[in-house]
Amino acid sequence: MKKIGIILSMLNVVSFNTYAQKSKVPVKQLVKPAPAPVNPWVFSYGQDTVYKKEFERLLSKNRNEKEAPTEADVREYLDLYQNFKMKVKEAHLMQLDTLNSFKTELAGYRKQLANPYLTDKKVSEALIKEAYDRMKEEVNASHILINCAENAMPKDTLEAYNKLMEIRKRILKGESFDSLALQFSQDPSAQKNMGLLGWFTAFHMIYPFENQAYKTPKGQVSLPFRTRYGYHLIKVNDRRSARGEVRVAHIMIQTGPSASDETKIEARLKADTVYMKLQKGESFESLVAAYSADQSSKANGGLMNWFSSFSNFPDEFKAVAFSLSKGEYSRPFKTDYGYHIIKLADKRPVAELKELEENIKSKIGRDSRAESSRLVVAQRIKKESKYMEHVAVLKEFIAGIDSSFLKGTWTPDESKINDKSIVTINAKSFTVRQFADFVKLMQEPREKESISMIVNGLFKKFTDEKALEYEESVLEEKYEDFRNLMQEYHDGILLFDLTDKKVWTKAVTDTAGLQQFYEANKAKYMWKDRVLVHTYNCLNEKAKKEAIKMAAAGKTGDEIKTKLNKKLVGTVIITESKHEKGENPEKDKYWDKKGVVDAPNEGGAFKFYVVSGIITPEPKALKEARGVVTSDYQNQLEKDWIQSLRSKYPVIVNEEVVKTLFK
Repeated sequence: MKKIGIILSMLNVVSFNTYAQKSKVPVKQLVKPAPAPVNPWVFSYGQDTVYKKEFERLLSKNRNEKEAPTEADVREYLDLYQNFKMKVKEAHLMQLDTLNSFKTELAGYRKQLANPYLTDKKVSEALIKEAYDRMKEEVNASHILINCAENAMPKDTLEAYNKLMEIRKRILKGESFDSLALQFSQDPSAQKNMGLLGWFTAFHMIYPFENQAYKTPKGQVSLPFRTRYGYHLIKVNDRRSARGEVRVAHIMIQTGPSASDETKIEARLKADTVYMKLQKGESFESLVAAYSADQSSKANGGLMNWFSSFSNFPDEFKAVAFSLSKGEYSRPFKTDYGYHIIKLADKRPVAELKELEENIKSKIGRDSRAESSRLVVAQRIKKESKYMEHVAVLKEFIAGIDSSFLKGTWTPDESKINDKSIVTINAKSFTVRQFADFVKLMQEPREKESISMIVNGLFKKFTDEKALEYEESVLEEKYEDFRNLMQEYHDGILLFDLTDKKVWTKAVTDTAGLQQFYEANKAKYMWKDRVLVHTYNCLNEKAKKEAIKMAAAGKTGDEIKTKLNKKLVGTVIITESKHEKGENPEKDKYWDKKGVVDAPNEGGAFKFYVVSGIITPEPKALKEARGVVTSDYQNQLEKDWIQSLRSKYPVIVNEEVVKTLFK
């Protein structure tokens, strides 16, 4: 299991039975005055105390059930939470929280946990719904691209736009979109596909392109629109409901695109032969084994992975696959790879939103569409906070920028850069120096544009970033649930690291301790009754007959090997094995037998068995039981550790308050 999975499990302390054994150390049950009646103490351990609010919150969260916990639930959790708090206390004393590795890991988790607080819920939900609705429809489109850099001059931008407008006029007058794409499109693939992109759905294209494709009616051509690649025209050729995914079994007679005519004819004849065999009732799987050249699916009876109608398979292949009914197989058909016969194993529609929601949310987080949600939050933060732009300082800064900025080579003049506040969010100031560094990083070569206009645009980006940065820095102060969650991750990582040192890794590396534990508990690791079988593998039929004769006469294995291997080493090879009932179906046949048992000669093998009978139970060797012994040793280390912690941090339970929990 990955570390994060274990940490999340460890945060769910009600499930700590996996990691912590309940202590048998008696707990003192005293009553001491509660420091705050509204939040009385539940238990103390050493000099530390846990209060009612914390205890009830975590037990409720970890149970994730509507019904109030029973007294037994509370008692179980009380014991487990005591163990949890003492372990975390120990980790702090060992200063594990000061290690750079711990700080880096916690910061990484904090970044992930902060994301939902830095996106607008309504915008995010709308984006999820929009993406899912689009996933239920597939679009087939063609496009024409005129390259235009994101930082292009206005005249270049206008030139690209006007060029596409002229092309669009010609299309609307009846000229072929395909021929114009071949002639004018600067997408290199247009020379082969004449601008045809085929079928796609949400997340298959960059967001602005996807938007235009879904907004353009079937059969129509869009107005020019811009992406980071340049300006595009889109023609929507067709729309259809999403076809979901199919899974097929496959027989391929391989040729390749450069095969000779003779090879192609031979492949077609072979494919026809396979098809006739199918019609006569031969199984698809047997014909896959005999004829298919697709090694990746051959071992699985020709069965391929699930694929969609916009996957990278040849169009001919997808067309046939989606035309079949479940269990139906196709006639032979050709692609660049050769001839195929496919059988539809199964098909499934687009899953329900609840099944795809997390995946969609993750994709949105990596997609440019997520930026709209963050910008909404940035504007909200500015409105909610004491946000102030220092206009005079900004004007002074802009006045100090020279024309090198338009060449993309501007360097801040230190004599004009200072630590004056250029924007303030609550009590947090962001300085001219910080903005200067941002501007230097974001500058691009430009011509004949307004420096003031460009820098004001960069200032908007800068303040949006700083608003989000500020919000992220105060999440613990603003949101109790975030503060609690961060504390849980903080404690969970510490607990993982310390438990790894004290229990998991120690049980693996402490070979002497493991051996000692095994010796003290070997009676727990016993074999059941087993049958002892010696397998004789012989070179040929003659050697087998002679070996059987000697074994039947009571000769030992060593005596048989000494005689028969004298002329040729390896004439007889004997292996010993022991098998519990039900462990090996083949060996179960010999459970009630004894002596020589012949076996049929198959696949060039000449063998027989000598069954010695049933061996009574005996302890397993450590190497035979290492997995379960190691697990038990870990449990013992855990138990001993908890006992030592309870001695070090005496527990006092406030029984009066425990009785009032969840009441």
